[in-house]
Amino acid sequence: MEAMTRFRTAGDRLVEADVAVRRAESDRLVAVAGMIDTYPAPEPLVNGPAAERTVSAGADGAGSVGEFVALEVGALLGLSEPAAWSLVHDVANLRSRHPYLWAALADLRVEAWQARKVAQACDELSAEAARWVDEKLADAWGVAPWPRIRRRLQGLIMRADADLARRKAEIARRDRFLSIRHLGDGTSAIGGLIDTGAALQLQAAITRITSRMRKAGAEEPLPVLAARALEELVTPTTTDESTGDSTAALPLADVVVHIAAEALDTAASDGAHVARVLARGGDVGPVLVDQLAHLLGHHRIRVLPVLDLNGDPSVDAYEIPDRLRRQLMIREDCSVFPYSTARSRTADLDHTIAYRRSTPGSPAPPGQTRISNLGPLARREHRAKTAGIWKLDQPAPGVYEWTSRTGRRWRVVRGRTTRLPGRPDGARIGDRPRRNPRIDVIFG
Repeated sequence: MEAMTRFRTAGDRLVEADVAVRRAESDRLVAVAGMIDTYPAPEPLVNGPAAERTVSAGADGAGSVGEFVALEVGALLGLSEPAAWSLVHDVANLRSRHPYLWAALADLRVEAWQARKVAQACDELSAEAARWVDEKLADAWGVAPWPRIRRRLQGLIMRADADLARRKAEIARRDRFLSIRHLGDGTSAIGGLIDTGAALQLQAAITRITSRMRKAGAEEPLPVLAARALEELVTPTTTDESTGDSTAALPLADVVVHIAAEALDTAASDGAHVARVLARGGDVGPVLVDQLAHLLGHHRIRVLPVLDLNGDPSVDAYEIPDRLRRQLMIREDCSVFPYSTARSRTADLDHTIAYRRSTPGSPAPPGQTRISNLGPLARREHRAKTAGIWKLDQPAPGVYEWTSRTGRRWRVVRGRTTRLPGRPDGARIGDRPRRNPRIDVIFG
């Protein structure tokens, strides 16, 4: 009991320290805004190239300021002038172009560095477009983890200015490069920037080869096998392993189409729709719909059946069939642990109520493996839950309520985490978790 009390007290101190850091960082940005507001307007005594000019404080709609303000800010904070200008630029943009995010910063619902990342990502947007992105993200601050917000931000920026997204994609394609640096010890380092469509094909080819190596008994770590697979691709053997089917070697793409309500309103549509591409090799991210043909043009397309995400199908077995797995992963693209960013496609699928297997004279209850009793969890999260250190309830399908060993509680719904007040009835700090006589999963 005493040890757990000390542990909880340490957790309270950690939360207090985090709040203090967030408040200090927020106050720092507010103070920079005060520097911008009170900086004297340039009044050059003499004309010439050294005279101070009034320049834009940030992007479109962020106002103006004397160009030497960054020297003042930098001297006070011990920053170089470029770093100080970056800070001034971000603050001016946040305050003028992202009012919801600026308010979230004041409420300590977002960290300063995250707010600056958003301002920088939207820097090339018009003031109107930046404010549209800001409004769309307003309900995410404080309830969604940063990696998920960042992925959503990328798609919103594309929707806000599709022409800009196309121009940036074209510039990126023009900037492609490949660098091979020989290290002198029989190995070489490879780096580069290539077209995403080609990268997906390369990744699929490497995966096919590494899978064959695994089946043949290879035990090296996957990065080593991937390097060997790349070597095999560029030094092919004379043996033709083709089946004769021209499409057999093409990577397979599963396309799941999510239709947003605004996409159905053709009268209001501006033609800029964004799809999120999840390839077998990894998450490509948001892509303009009219760029899908280029990305998937060299893939075989498998059309999956439409799934009713509100349904609760079940099976009378511990193993989870593909149709249930797909439905769950579409509903929960990340782990259902509080603030987790682990992607569900690589996570364990956990039975919220531990699966009860058949025993002599006591058959297993039917329908235990069902959508309303499943949730994706990263391996370490799963282990903590299985060990009883974290407790999980799913009072309604897709609603995951967690309780830590110190009695703190959280609710996770569709990737949004909310802190619940108080402790559940009967929970006491220091209680030892009750051993569960049934095994939900065995880790190898």
